[in-house]
Amino acid sequence: MFNTQLFESQSLLLDPYDPEKDASIEAGFTRRWDYAWGCQLSSEPHPLASVQVKKKREEQLKRASESRDSVLFAIRLRDEGRLIGVLEFPWVSWSNRTTWMKVLIGDESHKGRYLAEAAKMGLRYAFEELDMALVASSTGEFQPQVLHTLLDIGMRVYVRQRQMVYYHTRYWDRLIVGMLQMDWKTNFSEE
Repeated sequence: MFNTQLFESQSLLLDPYDPEKDASIEAGFTRRWDYAWGCQLSSEPHPLASVQVKKKREEQLKRASESRDSVLFAIRLRDEGRLIGVLEFPWVSWSNRTTWMKVLIGDESHKGRYLAEAAKMGLRYAFEELDMALVASSTGEFQPQVLHTLLDIGMRVYVRQRQMVYYHTRYWDRLIVGMLQMDWKTNFSEE
């Protein structure tokens, strides 16, 4: 039995992503390089038009519905219902009980206020609903706020890919962080 709401927190809601209304807002977020980098790990980060975001998210939702190996949520402010980012599990390995989590917050001021809360919601969903044994995510040294937030909520650095990301005229390390379900249960299950 859950002690807290799965899709609600003090300030945020996890809601179904609606490509018709959310894509144009998210396209604006991709103007920030770090958001675009988190959104497009397999290609060169660049701003996306709303039709590109809509197409990408529709394909993602279709794949999630057909194969059941990914999940996508809109992160909204609880009071206003306004989109501030997305929570993605772009792949779920059911047989290994592992998943990849991406928490993308669109506005820099919102990132400082809501990143930890959104990441905890994602971890709660992964561990308590999906019953994952391991949740992993990535960030870069060029995102110290994101790295410190993920470490502060209990994730640990598992992999350091040296000089993997080129940003602002230099190469930065990419860091893969993770948390085990037993660590979640020890530290957060009563929240």
